[in-house]
Amino acid sequence: MSSIGVRSYAKINWTLDVLSRREDGYHELRTILQTVSLYDRLRLEETDGAIEAVSSDSRVPEGEANLAHKAATALRRVAGVRAGARIEIDKRIPVAAGLGGGSSNAAATLIGLSRLWRVELGYGEMIEIARRLGSDVPFFLLGGTALGVGRGEEVYPLEEARSDHLLLVNCGISVSTAAAYARLSRLTRPNDVRIMPFTLLAARDIRELPLAARNDLQEVVAAAHPEIAEVIKRLESLGARHALMSGSGATVVGVFDNLETSEKARAEMRAMGFWSERVRAIGRREYGETIFD
Repeated sequence: MSSIGVRSYAKINWTLDVLSRREDGYHELRTILQTVSLYDRLRLEETDGAIEAVSSDSRVPEGEANLAHKAATALRRVAGVRAGARIEIDKRIPVAAGLGGGSSNAAATLIGLSRLWRVELGYGEMIEIARRLGSDVPFFLLGGTALGVGRGEEVYPLEEARSDHLLLVNCGISVSTAAAYARLSRLTRPNDVRIMPFTLLAARDIRELPLAARNDLQEVVAAAHPEIAEVIKRLESLGARHALMSGSGATVVGVFDNLETSEKARAEMRAMGFWSERVRAIGRREYGETIFD
């Protein structure tokens, strides 16, 4: 049986505006998403049997609870495929870290199995499958810099934001997305979706995003996990032009001007016992050209 290797890239949020609660229970969002050079490696093997999903990280659910497994199952059903697949996930993206690892794995599975199973579905059909899997999954069918609206599942390409010296830092905390939004909902804040959110203003000058970025969830998550606020302050003291939490956390993104400063900051973060990796922004063209290993 044939097999294929796929890179499953991580994402960061340059900005995240959380607006009113929707009728479906989710929050209305405006966010600017960005793929970065950190990635998991997926090995997809075509089989005659059932769909299997295994991971190198014990915190990632295996079998039918795995999002990549759900993606494969959905694609097989929609495309009418009879073949099975074994999905092996070599995790490099931290789990429950605000970097979209699970959603990326699902999208990479859709892309990889479409080639492996010789499935011919249009982009719209693929997006529809992705939307049913999770809010971040459609973005990973696009990559690069994109605006996310609705629950974040409606994505639109933006002018690429280039940033070559980013530092990701995670202090070992797993943050529940649902818990982060629940904390935010308890605060008194404007809920009118007609208010022009900061994200849309920032999108007009995408090149300045690293300096102008903000995340509405950062305050409430950092209040519950003060280590996040400490990491942000420490990165700024080490020369970051800007530092903010990605998504619902707990990973912090530091924006640096050069390799030397970002490398010193990485060494400092690792000396403190934190997971830390230097990455760069990945544009749509590079994303599409490098997703297959």
